[in-house]
Amino acid sequence: MTQDRAPSDALIAELLEQLAVASDVAEACSLLVDRVSGAAGLDRAILIVEVGARLTGAARDPNYRQLERVLQSAHEPDSPIRAAIESLREPGVLPSRELPGIDFTAHVAIPIDSAGTGRIGIFVAEAAELDDRCIFAQALLHHCGTALGRRVQIEAQDARVRKLTQQRNLLTDLVNTLDDPVLLTTERNEILLSNRRAERLFAPTPDDSEGRRRAIQVNNLLFSSFLTRSVIGGKQGSGRELNLVDTDEGTDLLFEVISVPLAQGPENAVISVLRDITDLKRAVAELSVQFNRSRVAEHYARQERDRLNVILENVSDPILVTDEHSNIILMNPEADRLFIPPPGPEGEGPNRALIQANDTKFTTLISDFMLRREHRLMERITIIDPDTRQEFPAEVLSSKILNARGEPTAIVSVVHDLTQAEENERLARELQQLNEQLEDRIRQATLELEERNRRLEWQSFELEKASQLKSEFLANMSHELRTPINVIIGYVSLLREQIYGDLNPRQDEALSKVYTTSQHLLDLINDILDLSKIEAGKMPLHIETVEVRRVIEELSDTILPMVRSKGLEYATRVAPSLPSINTDPTKLKQVLLNLLSNAIKFTHSGRVRVTAEPARNGNAVRIEVEDTGIGIKPEHKDAIFDDFRQLDQSRTREFGGTGLGLSITRKLLTLLAGEITVDSTYGVGTRFTIDLPSLSLDAAGPESVADEGGSGKVVARR
Repeated sequence: MTQDRAPSDALIAELLEQLAVASDVAEACSLLVDRVSGAAGLDRAILIVEVGARLTGAARDPNYRQLERVLQSAHEPDSPIRAAIESLREPGVLPSRELPGIDFTAHVAIPIDSAGTGRIGIFVAEAAELDDRCIFAQALLHHCGTALGRRVQIEAQDARVRKLTQQRNLLTDLVNTLDDPVLLTTERNEILLSNRRAERLFAPTPDDSEGRRRAIQVNNLLFSSFLTRSVIGGKQGSGRELNLVDTDEGTDLLFEVISVPLAQGPENAVISVLRDITDLKRAVAELSVQFNRSRVAEHYARQERDRLNVILENVSDPILVTDEHSNIILMNPEADRLFIPPPGPEGEGPNRALIQANDTKFTTLISDFMLRREHRLMERITIIDPDTRQEFPAEVLSSKILNARGEPTAIVSVVHDLTQAEENERLARELQQLNEQLEDRIRQATLELEERNRRLEWQSFELEKASQLKSEFLANMSHELRTPINVIIGYVSLLREQIYGDLNPRQDEALSKVYTTSQHLLDLINDILDLSKIEAGKMPLHIETVEVRRVIEELSDTILPMVRSKGLEYATRVAPSLPSINTDPTKLKQVLLNLLSNAIKFTHSGRVRVTAEPARNGNAVRIEVEDTGIGIKPEHKDAIFDDFRQLDQSRTREFGGTGLGLSITRKLLTLLAGEITVDSTYGVGTRFTIDLPSLSLDAAGPESVADEGGSGKVVARR
């Protein structure tokens, strides 16, 4: 380069403009080191800037690891690099020991100063002396130092604001998580602050029903009256009961109110905590009712005992009670029939021997059980029915009755006839065999089905893999696909501007068609590549605070020529309370531009209207784009969001496009955690509704390389 070369005003203005729109200090540093090094003719350079208590920077040519080592070395105690930033007064050659981690053959360090903040960083170039290149870089850095310093101040201030906001949100969340309403009131009983639970009781919203508004008014009157009585009675700090109305259910609520003066804050302010004791009062009343019920139940228990005695006498199973000597002391009629011979002549004969045999078996079983430590016994025996003289299996269930010393005083036994149970067991075994045979058949069929499923899963995996490779290929080929078209458009523009000579009308007309066709082809390629980037997970997100009102105004200015060319009415309605949200402004503009372009394209007469208002839940916005166009048939409402889908698929269709506009719109809204819905009447018009939440400023989008050579524009298609 020549001696005494100075940066041009155009270069300085362009660089300052780019620094002004940089998203953060890191992007500004990267932009500055690339532009300054390239303009000065320096092959290798590193820029290090102080942002609050940390260092950041960018490098030209050195790899990321080298820059990382330099920044790590700069953060160490007594760092030579930090000392060089603070002590360097004029550009000059520094030895390598003063700049550890930078493997340049020679170092020329240039200080970077800001008019508002003083020394902000250092620029290190690979040069053996302070030559013309370094002087040119110094001059350019001198003009850009103030802009970079402002960016440093803004980022440091943003960091402090984020920290304070997080602390405030944490305290707000802590109060809002309380189940008890908490309110801060003035001496006039006006509510200054309240948590979420208190807002449900005392704060109306525009969407509330008339009944809920009346309930809230009643609650405010009751609470204000309660505070007034507390002040007159001088009982702040003591617990008192307050009746309120549940604004959702309309039922009565009972609260214990604890009100204390606020030590710091507005004068005479009072903080009140309302503890819901509705359930407690209800439980006390329920206990009283239960006590009365227990008294009544005791009376009924006596009646049930008498009734139980009657029932036991009519139970078909034998029930016996024996004493500690295994003598039968009580039994029901069925047990009497099996174990006690009838008196008189009826008890004589063969039946007597059968009944005595039953008694012997039962007495032996109970005597053995009495000697055991177990309190319960389940045993099978064979009993003879004296009426039919046939044996039947029976199960004896016996339980000991213990005295206060834990000694058995009696045994209660129930004898169950197992004839039907054994028959059921036999049938169950046969059924089990049938089930096992059926399970074998099902198992074989399941194995065959699993084999088929494995084959289908493998085929699905291969198809998904091929689709992913396709998307990644298209996303990586962004530069190669867009660059030739951009070159064609550029050279055609130069020819039409007659840079290479005059054109006759026919040549100009032909070039105009080439230009229009190339631009249309570029739009189609951009749609396909944007879709591929999203599917490949390479579409980045840059979250920042966005004023939705300003975005709508900018887009309105952009589409106004299109609206006027079709003679349409265009109107916007933005709510005054519309909040700012944290989102990606570029993606939001792409979404709205898609919907507005669609509305204009498919509307031949009438109007296009944009409405923006706060969403009902949370810090979010709702945007509606409404037109009086051709509308959408009900069976096509879901299909309009499909990839490459045009409702008119004929060769003579009226509207062109790839059919990717609404598909990309929905995918972009998915990246922004938003939703889109459509309401349309065929032949009348269409309304698209977007619900867009506010994201965290720390939210990061998919990892992605920069958009090489592409505009990133999403063209509206339907």
